[in-house]
Amino acid sequence: MNPARENILNRVEAALRIQAHRPSPPSTAPIFPAVTNPETRFREEFIALKGELIDNAETLREFLKPFTRIATDDTELVRRTTGEGNASTRDCDLGVTGCDCLIAQTGSVVVSTHSAGGRALSVLPPAHLVIARRNQIVTDLAAAMALLRQRYDGRWPSALSIITGPSRTADIEKILVFGAHGPKRLVVYLGD
Repeated sequence: MNPARENILNRVEAALRIQAHRPSPPSTAPIFPAVTNPETRFREEFIALKGELIDNAETLREFLKPFTRIATDDTELVRRTTGEGNASTRDCDLGVTGCDCLIAQTGSVVVSTHSAGGRALSVLPPAHLVIARRNQIVTDLAAAMALLRQRYDGRWPSALSIITGPSRTADIEKILVFGAHGPKRLVVYLGD
């Protein structure tokens, strides 16, 4: 027999005699800390993810000034807050949508084809503005899904997205790049 092959087989045989380390049992501890104040928690998580938060009408007007091509969905809340859009989804620099809810635990925005006026406005423009109300904040994903089940009971939208911060990737050289697969900026206007 070949001495190199014999050496390898002997090492494998010796390794198989050693008892393998047993992993510890899974923890029942919660992954996320409990949500005691949903609005504060949403703010903290959303900003930590590089989301931008606007919570008054004056700041919203200032935010909108540099955008010349705005596309909006046709929901009453969006029209009342920002007015009608002046561009199509294909050539806008800001997409404005509503949302189904905001998840405090992860700082996420839940949009559907019903709440965001389709799929494109929350994905194609370089900036996405979400118009939301404080009463749309839920504590966690389970509460969000319960709300969606109740709202869409048997009539689910064709797409449902959970957006957690602006689009980002670190696939190449582990360098964080914003806007790789969607908007570079995610902004939430939190009104009453």
